[in-house]
Amino acid sequence: AIAMENALLYKETKDFSIKLEKEVKKATRDLRKANAQLKKLDAAKSEFISIASHQLRTPLTVIKGYISMMLEGNFGGLTKPESESLEKVFESNERLIQLVENLLNISRIESGRLQFNYQQVDMNNMVASVKEELAANAKKKGLILQYKAPAKPVPTIKLDDEKIRQVVMNLMDNGIKYTKQGSVTVKLEQKENKIQFCVTDSGMGIRPEDMGNLFKKFSRGSGTSLIHTEGTGLGLYVARMMIEAHHGRIWAESGGEGKGSKFCFELPVK
Repeated sequence: AIAMENALLYKETKDFSIKLEKEVKKATRDLRKANAQLKKLDAAKSEFISIASHQLRTPLTVIKGYISMMLEGNFGGLTKPESESLEKVFESNERLIQLVENLLNISRIESGRLQFNYQQVDMNNMVASVKEELAANAKKKGLILQYKAPAKPVPTIKLDDEKIRQVVMNLMDNGIKYTKQGSVTVKLEQKENKIQFCVTDSGMGIRPEDMGNLFKKFSRGSGTSLIHTEGTGLGLYVARMMIEAHHGRIWAESGGEGKGSKFCFELPVK
């Protein structure tokens, strides 16, 4: 009787194992199929973003050119209200161009099509140039924008000038954008075998709960929308991708809300 009972238990266990194995195989097939479909949808999304961004970039660049010509008086003089209105159009157009560039970069990064043009670059010249470019924005807000150049010349490093310049521009522009009063200080220095770039501001600061999400796609600090509604949460994500592609590191520091912030990246000297 015991032998028969054991035989029945063995058969039941075996049947259950076979059934379970079939269910697991079926679930695995379904998951693989669903995953393949998701990959196709993601690829289609990236392709659409890439095509749409390309189609938008050309007309936006043309609009920028014509507005610049109008502001420079190439089509005749402008009244003060006309100039001020055109400047607002120009700034909005610039934000759209930046959004398109970020979308294009994300599409290229995620599809593995982003290409880099490496060359020896003097970071001091790059940072000084970007600082001069953004000086008017800081002055308009009554902010002190200062660049603490390295005491000793830093070595040139091999990088993609356009892409790292975009990161420098983004961090400095954010410092100005999210600071109501006070200063934005830019610093470049060599630390052992790395070049470190930092932007420190006296702005709104970063809440501890927001710190971990700063460099994620479409992520913005909880209080930023109260000040700037036009942000997309793409700039810092793209910056992280660019720095990591150069085997570097990017991070942020802040004492908390209302205590300013500090954004830094470092790149290896090669």
